[in-house]
Amino acid sequence: MSLSNYRLLRFLARLFGKKSNPLPLPDPSDPASFKVLLHRPQVYLDTEALKAFYSGKRILVTGAGGSIGSEICKQALSLGAGHVTLVDHSELALYEIDRAIRSDFPNVTARPVLCSIRRKERFAAVVAEARPDFIFHAAALKHVPMVELNPCESVLTNVLGTQYVIDAAKAAGVKQLVLISSDKAVAPSSLMGATKRLAEHLIRTQISDTHQACVVRFGNVLGSTGSVVPLFKSQIERGGPITLTDKDVERYFMTIFEAVQLVLTSAMYNAQTPDHKSGLYILEMGTPIKIMDLATRMIKLYGLRPDKDIKITFTGLREGEKITEALVDDNEIREQVQPGIYEVVNQAQVDAVSDEIMQTLYGLSQEGHDEQAKTMVFNLVKSLRAV
Repeated sequence: MSLSNYRLLRFLARLFGKKSNPLPLPDPSDPASFKVLLHRPQVYLDTEALKAFYSGKRILVTGAGGSIGSEICKQALSLGAGHVTLVDHSELALYEIDRAIRSDFPNVTARPVLCSIRRKERFAAVVAEARPDFIFHAAALKHVPMVELNPCESVLTNVLGTQYVIDAAKAAGVKQLVLISSDKAVAPSSLMGATKRLAEHLIRTQISDTHQACVVRFGNVLGSTGSVVPLFKSQIERGGPITLTDKDVERYFMTIFEAVQLVLTSAMYNAQTPDHKSGLYILEMGTPIKIMDLATRMIKLYGLRPDKDIKITFTGLREGEKITEALVDDNEIREQVQPGIYEVVNQAQVDAVSDEIMQTLYGLSQEGHDEQAKTMVFNLVKSLRAV
């Protein structure tokens, strides 16, 4: 629903005394409503260049049933990708993205594969059979509180799973491996951020003469599964309250459309730069948005009054959460390489993680030693940042 149509319906509802019937919020991907929520226009990148580059390419996406993974699949196909392999460990998620693709792209070739990236040999066989030009690695455990509650599972997926994706990509001669990362990987205080920072390091230090690596850091993705916009929407429609952790918490936001455009453009730029074996990229996202302000705007979009019609309550920061996030670390600098896109350059030279360390981490995680596995991840990340 467009913002203008939404306002018209809201006016009519209020005119005829139907305030009790909640109206759906405007689609966060709609440029007009996006600008109202975040006070900045949506970023658009060069679609024609993307079409020329991705036409006919073979692509494999891990986490293909998730918010980001499914959008990568759809945008890649709309750009003319020749074949897409959809990999996900969730049968339901895989079924839904497969059905959506068959409906929207009836004449393209896409293959759904039910597989966990934690099954090393099975995943390697999937990659060998698919023969992709690009792997977009979006599979991850990403919710900060859930990761804190399940450290070993998170390390097995976000760290060891990423290593298995690297191994499979190199064995199959994949031209480029693209990791979906997070701004929480910068000076991480959460285990989720620490596992992502370690995953970034693994991918960027294991390149070869025929293999490129690309990392893309996101801010919070507006409207993605488990994000604050769907949560606030649900809380408003139930009559409140909206729950916030702290009145000063702020985050960088982008739409799913922007996020995937960033991924595809960064991978293209990285591939087209011959001396670039490994690049890390971020999107220009303006200034961070206070979550309190976002909640207030959403309440007003419903024609309601903050703290009168809908209460706002505070629960306190959860373990691993920060008041604000950064896009680059202390030993990193950013350089603009495309309109709206920056490459992050690490000024430190860091060695690859040894096989022995990875085997130790695997053993701790596989045996369920939560605190030891968590401590080991943070110590590894600390050593990366200390150089």
